[in-house]
Amino acid sequence: MIIGQLPTGCRYCTRGAKLILFVTGLCDSRCFYCPLSEEKANKDVVFADEMPVMTDKDILLEADAINAEGAGLTGGDPLCRPERTVDFIRMLKSHYDHAFHIHLYTSQSSASKSVLSQLADAGLDEIRFHPQSKNWDGLERSLDLGMEVGIEVPAMPSRINDLKNVAARAEKIGVSFLNINELESSETNFAHLVSLGMKLRNTATSAIEGSAETAFEAMQWAANNLEHLSIHYCSSRFKDAVQLRNRLSRRLDNVIRKFEERDESDPLLILGVIRAPYGKKLTAKKLEDIASTLSKSFDVPSDLMSVDYSRMRIEIAGWILEEIASELRNVLQDGENLEIGTALEYPSWDRLQVLFEPL
Repeated sequence: MIIGQLPTGCRYCTRGAKLILFVTGLCDSRCFYCPLSEEKANKDVVFADEMPVMTDKDILLEADAINAEGAGLTGGDPLCRPERTVDFIRMLKSHYDHAFHIHLYTSQSSASKSVLSQLADAGLDEIRFHPQSKNWDGLERSLDLGMEVGIEVPAMPSRINDLKNVAARAEKIGVSFLNINELESSETNFAHLVSLGMKLRNTATSAIEGSAETAFEAMQWAANNLEHLSIHYCSSRFKDAVQLRNRLSRRLDNVIRKFEERDESDPLLILGVIRAPYGKKLTAKKLEDIASTLSKSFDVPSDLMSVDYSRMRIEIAGWILEEIASELRNVLQDGENLEIGTALEYPSWDRLQVLFEPL
């Protein structure tokens, strides 16, 4: 749902064309609804989408994997590591070109002119503030520097006046847009949200009941009382069903291997997997022995299988594994104790598995 124009950064995200660059898990704010995982919250780590980043090359590899047309810098709060943030912006703009659209999300609404000037000089196109105080000097400084400026906040159930006040003030100072996100639960914030009397809209979603209704009421008020501010409501379902799906589809096109198949309805990869039972791990020597058996005893071509040393498993064409699974168990030492089956996985760096069917 939108009033006015969709923010430029959101247009790229909708197509799945934005690399999500997690600059740091550090943050000066302590939002009770923060959904960050324990892996990231309050930790000075960097991720490009799902990929842990060690060097700039990792960022570029992931950007190329999704055919990125831009990047969204987030956290934590990127401005807790301003030099790193500026370096990332310069690197991306230099490697690609000026058209590579970069937006940044921060809660530091009073950010200094020095920091904001560095961001603008590096090539930041759009900055989104999540104000934590009444001091909005940073927003006005960003406007003076010529950046596209927006506000992005969650819709807290029944707190309609908060959204009205934010929207009215945003229009008054000339902010371009207000993004209202549906409030979502996660492993790290759920207990706190429940303690405040909140609950899930239903068991099939992470969305909090009443958040969407509050956002819609605020947008109806804005449509009747404001003239220039664009307002965009982003639901949890839209993020998963459109943004994430499109990004994964783009990545799948670039990472699918000869021995993998594409699921007919979802951006998922289908492949055969041979691995140790849950809680155990095969040795590299054992994996190599299995690969040798597949090659010598079953004539499996090298380009239709792979030894995955990071996940300590054999990956193989699913259609081949289906034919040889029973005989393979008999041939392999301890074959009856191995997990042999077909897996459905997201084409993300972490290859999140959604289904495993034993053969």
